[in-house]
Amino acid sequence: MDDQENMKLSIVIPTVGRTEELDNLLGSIEKAKLDFRYEIIIIDQNDKYFLDNIINKYNEKLPIIHEIVSFKGLSKAKNQGVKLASGQFISFPDDDSKILHDTYQNAFVEIEKNNLDMVFGKCIDEKGIDSVLNFKKESTFLNQRNMLGGFVEATVISKTDILKKWNFDENMGAGCFFGAEEGYDWLYRILTEDTSLNIMYSPRIQFFHPQVLLSKGDESSLNRVFKYRCGTAYLCIKHDFRFKLKKRIWLSRIASFIYYPLDRKKASYYNVEKNALQLGKEFAKLKLNK
Repeated sequence: MDDQENMKLSIVIPTVGRTEELDNLLGSIEKAKLDFRYEIIIIDQNDKYFLDNIINKYNEKLPIIHEIVSFKGLSKAKNQGVKLASGQFISFPDDDSKILHDTYQNAFVEIEKNNLDMVFGKCIDEKGIDSVLNFKKESTFLNQRNMLGGFVEATVISKTDILKKWNFDENMGAGCFFGAEEGYDWLYRILTEDTSLNIMYSPRIQFFHPQVLLSKGDESSLNRVFKYRCGTAYLCIKHDFRFKLKKRIWLSRIASFIYYPLDRKKASYYNVEKNALQLGKEFAKLKLNK
């Protein structure tokens, strides 16, 4: 057998700017006591010695490959992790998430029971409430029409061959001007180009992820919504989702108008959202030559 046949799972963790959260994630993997061969590939986008204490803490406890890179960008980091992976399957947990004791066991039960090529789980907070987004209540085989609410790429366990064929678009995601929607783009391309693949969402597969609390109107929320909506615009131009983009622009314009006399901070938030969608649309056309 070659390395990939022996290695069941490659856990790829792109990380930048986080130590305590990464410590917690690695600790959760250690506590899970996985009963199959796996590797942890840390794609380190920090300064050279930033993670030394964390790496030294776990080097003898966990099978870690520590790859320091000179770039920043979530999609590029994931693609780099795929290149290094020797597992049959790949997982991409966020560096501020944690796995539960049965996260990967439940994933492989679903994969084997349903002959899956890829399975997505859900994110929950410390109270067991959906975080990141509102997930579907029932297990679902995903297609282009029903994928919303059934995927977050940080919860995926996918055959490595799929990820080697379909990379993440490195123009999209955290660290890029088009700062979001790389997961939607990635899964949509897969579902469009190969309808024979068995891709499923299962709420039994759970990752801990803190709630993404957004106070609309403060500086961090304005920066976040600008980057995210530039990503939304890029996605819509790339895949010709014209109605979706127009709808988002009009909704943000209406919300900005409604909130202006009631809550100036929220009005500012939706105004930035509208501007980001419009600006992102024009930059996306230039980038994609459309």
